[in-house]
Amino acid sequence: MHILTPQEEQQEREGVELLLGMMGGDVVADQALRVLRKYNGNVQKAADAILGGDRGEGLDPAWSHLSQTSQETAFVEPKSTAIAPHVPQGSSSVIDLTNDDEEISRALQMSLETSQTETTFGPSDRAPDPAWQIVPSNAAVDPRTTQDDRSLKDAIQASLDDFNADELEIFPLEKTLREGGRPIALRPEVSGIAYAALVIQALFFVPQVRKNVANLWLPHVDVNLPRDSPEHAIWNLVELFTNLDLAQLSSIVDKEVVSSLSPAPWAGSTDSLGDLTAEFVRSLAHLIESHINAQKSEEDVDVHLFHFFHGNAEIRGHSPKVNRKIHDGSVVIVEIGDGLSPNDLVSRLATSLNQYSETGSVHEVIFEPSQLVMFQIKWVPNNTASTGPAKSSSDAFFYPKSFYLDQFLVGNLTIANQKRAQERQMLEEIEALAKEKAFITHFNNRDTLKDLRASVYYYEHIAESKGDEDREETIVSAATELKKTLGILMNKVEEIDRRIASLQAAAAVIFDCPELQQHRYDLRGVLMHTGLPGRKQIYSYVQDSHGVWWKTLDYTVTEVPEETVLTDPTGLHLSAGPYLLIYSRYISDEDRIAPVVWPKVFTDSVEEHNNTLFSLLQRDNNDMQPGSSSSSIPSLSFPYSHIQSRTSSMDVVAEQGMRYREFNC
Repeated sequence: MHILTPQEEQQEREGVELLLGMMGGDVVADQALRVLRKYNGNVQKAADAILGGDRGEGLDPAWSHLSQTSQETAFVEPKSTAIAPHVPQGSSSVIDLTNDDEEISRALQMSLETSQTETTFGPSDRAPDPAWQIVPSNAAVDPRTTQDDRSLKDAIQASLDDFNADELEIFPLEKTLREGGRPIALRPEVSGIAYAALVIQALFFVPQVRKNVANLWLPHVDVNLPRDSPEHAIWNLVELFTNLDLAQLSSIVDKEVVSSLSPAPWAGSTDSLGDLTAEFVRSLAHLIESHINAQKSEEDVDVHLFHFFHGNAEIRGHSPKVNRKIHDGSVVIVEIGDGLSPNDLVSRLATSLNQYSETGSVHEVIFEPSQLVMFQIKWVPNNTASTGPAKSSSDAFFYPKSFYLDQFLVGNLTIANQKRAQERQMLEEIEALAKEKAFITHFNNRDTLKDLRASVYYYEHIAESKGDEDREETIVSAATELKKTLGILMNKVEEIDRRIASLQAAAAVIFDCPELQQHRYDLRGVLMHTGLPGRKQIYSYVQDSHGVWWKTLDYTVTEVPEETVLTDPTGLHLSAGPYLLIYSRYISDEDRIAPVVWPKVFTDSVEEHNNTLFSLLQRDNNDMQPGSSSSSIPSLSFPYSHIQSRTSSMDVVAEQGMRYREFNC
């Protein structure tokens, strides 16, 4: 008795199911099985034999190796469905497609009623059978741990080691200087507040923030004030921004400035990172904005750099009713996840801020926009009632390079609502067309068009007449009618695709009208998280005044293309990725590149330290013997000459985190 392997049994089942689907009701499972075995599993030869009347009589009993249960469960004849008329019993094994529509329907049904197998005539696109994969015979395999699991565990352990390590690394001398317009990396000594340093660096590159911070009046600071007082914090922030602009070192290792702004330490949790970042942004925004408005004249209006004012409005009938109870905000939470769609920033905002019912609609609207709009991207689980962590996803979250805020402003509520109604109609029609296309192209999880092509291929290239003229005529007629049916379906699918494309294009520009394009916001920065703990698992993208994008990872800054910023897939499988998006109002290229003037007390200090750094580099280069290694650069202390008995606020050091030795400027 011949015993088949599990792989051979599966191939045999697939072959029988394909034969049943192609030959209709005139051949039953046992007959198809016998013929297939008669021709040693060759589906093409078996199909040709069945077409010629062979039913596998006289098969060698040695082939009867499958159990009755296996045959009953694996080779059940396909049932008729409502998509095509039932095939009459007793019809000939050859289908005549030349007479009426019923026979065409029958041919289509036979193509549809094949099983889940992907076996087709012609070139195969089946994935390799896992049973044929080769592994080393002496490799010890732990069935409980896959390679991916081990890699993930190694990555987590490495990130935990990094998260708990605050020591600085030593790098070659030639990497200590800032190159051209490359941004300076801000690296706090405490790893738990590294996220706050990324926020500060990103805000420095927002033109509106940089200009306003440069124009701040420095408050009076008493030597007895706490280090985290608002007055001290403003001094520290302005000095830090001055150094980020003018210092010539590649990175700044901060001891006190970031911590003086009171960021809560991050313990490594993915869920808490976004919340901590948003809270730090709100605190920093309040600090800056309160000082801006405190120094304005009484005639000037308040500056809304970070904070916007919002409230809700209702539409019942044709007239909107605005609730004048307004709130202020600076960071907007945008929830995303596997159970939420669509998966792009503006659509998620429109979905969450506008609620529709049979009696009307409720809208969250902006009364006064701000110069900046920031979004906290928050992953949520599929089941919103769940208290567990968010489910991982491989679907990217899309955010644009630019967008218009106009559709969310209270003054545009009526026109925006009309546009959304038109958009909903388009999307509903797209959904209906997509269902129609799926009905045409798929049946029982099968690709109908692919199956029809397989049938055409069989009749045109495999079926043989063997000199029988009637048989030849039937084969040609079957191929012709199947091709005709395939052509009709293809034309219908193409028509649907064209209509869907047209509707999608119209929906994409539904808000592109002058009334809704007055408040443009451009992307200025993105904070990213890999999903693992550690300062090297978070990084930022910032755009400089010349439009160049830079990636800052710990103390390393590299130039990246804009496409990378908009499509970085990092962290998707761990429900991470982008967690803070920073946008600001559009400004002209001329205004964007305009230099700012920093307080002289800080520019003089930066200039002095730059000159000292160059002197040290020259001295070390002259002292270096041939063949010796690069030396380290000492930390440079930035004293506050304007406050007596005050210690330095930060050490500016090069990218390699140099030796700590005292240096008196």
